[in-house]
Amino acid sequence: MQTTKESGFLLGVLNSTPDPIFVLDKNGDIIFANLSFYCLTGSNTPGNGSLHADQIFPSGVVSLLREKTKPLNDREIFITAPDGIEIPFLVSVNEARIENRNYYLYTLKDLSEFKRAEESVFESEELYKTLVNQLPNPILIHVRGRVVFANDLILEITGFSKDEIIGKNVADLLTDPADPQNRDLFRNLSDGVFIEESEFEIRTENRKIVMKNFLLRNSKIKYKGNDATMTILIDITERKHLEKYVLSRVIETEEKDRKQFAADLHDDLGPTLSSIKLHLGLLEHARSPEKFSENLAICNQQLGEAISKMRIVANNLMPRLLENFGLEAAVGSFINTMQHAGSFSITLTSKMKGRRFPTQTELHFYRIICELINNTVKHAGATNAIVKLNYVKGALTLEYTDNGKGYDVSEISKKVSGMGLGNILQRVNLIDAQIQFARRSGKTVVRIRKDL
Repeated sequence: MQTTKESGFLLGVLNSTPDPIFVLDKNGDIIFANLSFYCLTGSNTPGNGSLHADQIFPSGVVSLLREKTKPLNDREIFITAPDGIEIPFLVSVNEARIENRNYYLYTLKDLSEFKRAEESVFESEELYKTLVNQLPNPILIHVRGRVVFANDLILEITGFSKDEIIGKNVADLLTDPADPQNRDLFRNLSDGVFIEESEFEIRTENRKIVMKNFLLRNSKIKYKGNDATMTILIDITERKHLEKYVLSRVIETEEKDRKQFAADLHDDLGPTLSSIKLHLGLLEHARSPEKFSENLAICNQQLGEAISKMRIVANNLMPRLLENFGLEAAVGSFINTMQHAGSFSITLTSKMKGRRFPTQTELHFYRIICELINNTVKHAGATNAIVKLNYVKGALTLEYTDNGKGYDVSEISKKVSGMGLGNILQRVNLIDAQIQFARRSGKTVVRIRKDL
């Protein structure tokens, strides 16, 4: 038998417990409840009498509490508090038989915080899925090679439904059957080999045409407690097309430069060297000192011309002034050689004060200016051109105009020759600069800006 002191101690412990606790007999009478229970139900602490479960709980809850056909523990019930808020509880039950009577001890565990946390996790997952589905890239999450998540874009590019994708092997999902390289790539993914980044293609059945280029980027993540890999497919088809276009234009420019170099050698330097060879042969057959001296003088003169032409050809390949003294000096020298006495003049205005820039920037600006001046000479019918170079607020700028007839950029760009416009635009793109064509008083003004 418990002493009164022991009973008082036990009652104090039960009343200090934050979880509601109550005891029912076989008739459903509440023969004991702690203070937390009475606070929850809003009922008064009984005196000598007792409360019945029907007086506290709705009939559905009473039926659940007295259910004997299923395990009593870990039932979930909802109880409405005095303030009207419905609170979820997890019920734990202990059955005891004392003095030939059956009693049931119920403990209620408040699940409110757990439910809120569970709901928050669910909302976060839904938000995450919504955000991922709004991204412009197909995304997969896979664990040990098996797909556990796929956004909507994956469905579009594979043609599978979500039910068909989940659980599918990554290699089977994305592999192009006709491409052994791609098959190896995705098989490696499914075998647990981590590939941080790789490119692959989707081709037509005959393998002749690339329909799509993708950059495959993987990241290691945790997904629902498991080590997983998130695979993002980035469509780089347009980038590949641009790269091919730029490469083709670079090759085209190189071929044009080679042809110009060959023409300069053949048309300018070649005849001069042939003439020198001819006059050197005549020296062998000179019948008088006077004739020998005459042919020797001609050889000396033509050798001087050959050296001068060689310098011009070399300067066209890589201007020595540009390499040694910079853009300002090289442009000034080129303008001096292009001045047409009495018919064409070029004004150079520069505020760079001898400042140097990266080699490629200087070279492309120099070539652009040369192209613009040549266009003016050949096509514009102009008598004057103005070149303005400036460096201000971290940017190299060029403004070019002439007093010629001007031109429509959109119309010129449609022509095969294009007045060298394609070469100019290509050089602007290669150094990541900006170009603008404007009309002013009927004349075309070209402005180029390169941020440094």
